[in-house]
Amino acid sequence: MFVSALYGQSVPIQQRDWQKATQGLDYSRDLPKPPAKMPNMNFGDGAAWTQQSAAWGKVLQIIAAVLAFLAIVYGIYRMMQAPTNKTIARDGVEITLDNLEDYLHESDLDQFLRTAKAQGAFSLALRLYYLKIIKKLSEKKIVQWTRDKTNRDYVQELRQHARYQGFKNATHTYERVWYGNLSLNISEFERMEIDFQQLLAQI
Repeated sequence: MFVSALYGQSVPIQQRDWQKATQGLDYSRDLPKPPAKMPNMNFGDGAAWTQQSAAWGKVLQIIAAVLAFLAIVYGIYRMMQAPTNKTIARDGVEITLDNLEDYLHESDLDQFLRTAKAQGAFSLALRLYYLKIIKKLSEKKIVQWTRDKTNRDYVQELRQHARYQGFKNATHTYERVWYGNLSLNISEFERMEIDFQQLLAQI
């Protein structure tokens, strides 16, 4: 056995001397440590995992379909709650003062009445009250409304009805003001308005 010495020369070492020199030395600490065990990454059976994913996918689809259905139902509900446009008839024609009688049952007479009163058009307002009376009589099946009938025809239809005299008086007042081109002031209109409102309430 040789050990390197100064100036690159090898010096022989006896076996006995080497054993004596290395006596008591422990080289076991210099051994490399075994690699640590990796944690168990077993996620179970792959087929079971796929089935669970598919099941959850179906559940989410059902939830999405239910939410979509509820959204549609809510939208329909809001549309039904929204006020309808009473200025457009079912056939698409715009309802105006000139064609009110053609679309009597589709007209929002109250809207026209509020506008007339706000503008001080009291003769027009009285005419609208009279049309409201005709409309209500028709809805109650007391008279049969048609565009070609005259006011006198409606009076005759009510001859046997309890509201005959009140309607006859309202017809006389309306014709005197509307066809007589009377210009009403607010006091005169309010006195007539009371009679028309009372008749409407009694029908």
